Amino acid sequence: MTSASEPRSKGLLWAVLLLVLAGAGALWAASGLTWVEQLFRTPMGTDTTSTATGAVLRPELVPMALAALAAVAAVLATGGLLRRVVGLLIALAGALLVWRSYTMFRGNWFAYLPDGAPPGSTSIGYASTSVIGPGLMVLGAVLLLVAGVLVVVRAGRMPAMGARYSAPGAAKEQKSQDPDRRLWNELDAGRDPTDEDDR
Repeated sequence: MTSASEPRSKGLLWAVLLLVLAGAGALWAASGLTWVEQLFRTPMGTDTTSTATGAVLRPELVPMALAALAAVAAVLATGGLLRRVVGLLIALAGALLVWRSYTMFRGNWFAYLPDGAPPGSTSIGYASTSVIGPGLMVLGAVLLLVAGVLVVVRAGRMPAMGARYSAPGAAKEQKSQDPDRRLWNELDAGRDPTDEDDR
């Protein structure tokens, strides 16, 4: 928790937003990369290759990436307790992906044989795997976890961007105290500027 007198930091806010965006990008990239590749021989004697992308092996990657993009707007639009709730959700999403990554590497995910091989085909050799996709999943998970924790702990130091849109109205109200300006404002509103009871 931060005190009310603690200075606000736009740099911290933008750093968090960049972490979330980078995490979303890493998850999205991981979903499109090939994780497993297997060579098959068909009954006709021809060889064919079947692949499995991250989106097939880990269907949660794309929804998590889209949710992270939505979280960027949520962090910008909220403040205070609500922003901390958003940060908590981001951290929980990152933690869930970290756990999923752990169980994936702990298991025998690389033995997965992709679907799509012609009927009656037999596999040739072992499946070829790539660590780039899984690595990007881990990276995205860690980035989201770190960003979420920062929002929860340091939300009080991040300026509420929504407040900047209310400032021009306040400034106009101050300017309207000019007698000539107030006269025209009253006329534009359809009121009698000489009637003190209306104001």
